[in-house]
Amino acid sequence: MAPKRAQKGNLYVALVHWPVYNREGETVATSVTPLDLHDLGRIALTYGAAGYYVTNPYESQRRLVEEIIYHWREGVGGEHSPQRKRALATAKMVPTVEAAFDDVAAAEGREPFVVATTARRTQDALPAEDLWTAAGGRPVLLLFGTGSGLTEDILFAADAVLEPISGSGDFNHLPVRAAVAIYVYRILDGNLNSSKL
Repeated sequence: MAPKRAQKGNLYVALVHWPVYNREGETVATSVTPLDLHDLGRIALTYGAAGYYVTNPYESQRRLVEEIIYHWREGVGGEHSPQRKRALATAKMVPTVEAAFDDVAAAEGREPFVVATTARRTQDALPAEDLWTAAGGRPVLLLFGTGSGLTEDILFAADAVLEPISGSGDFNHLPVRAAVAIYVYRILDGNLNSSKL
């Protein structure tokens, strides 16, 4: 008899622009890339994520993202490209990871299980196939860092850190959009037996 699979909850993705590291290892806030915004929407819609967040502490950056979202969801962009309108339907701009956490908790009626991702090897990293068991039926807020990745403070504060994606060699620096696609596919599409995707 096959082992019983853990019940999946709702998955939310957050693209984090602060606090992250730059190449020199300094804690910084990075700028929003519009391409990330569109592609995360496509990934979330394709695999059935409940929603996704873009976090940035700077008002000018948040305003830019809100204008892009408005253009494609409610402005002429959505009339021109209904597919992109659908892809951005669940996008939300928030200043911090804590604000994303609070928004998920309000929507779900319970606090999310916060999971961080990193290309760095960490002790006690959680295999993707164990995520829903560890979450215990709670919604999951999955964090992805821009720049050179999430800070140690974020990794320490998370409920779990996922095992990094392994490639065919020692190079391990995927674009964030690719990492989001791989993790979300593994977590929501059920193809968890492939450690090298």
